[in-house]
Amino acid sequence: MTDLNPDAEVQTAAEWLANAKDRPSPIIPEIRSRFGLEPLQAVEAIRRAQALRWARAS
Repeated sequence: MTDLNPDAEVQTAAEWLANAKDRPSPIIPEIRSRFGLEPLQAVEAIRRAQALRWARAS
């Protein structure tokens, strides 16, 4: 990843996933290719997306 702030890309991926009506499958390769994330960053984006969904549901 060439971004100077990789955390921003993780957050962008999380927001994209949280707003996605249909989750692509398999999700990790999709997030990695779409946002240029490393595997652990993709997992973190999924975790953050779930937290965003739960926060909206409350």
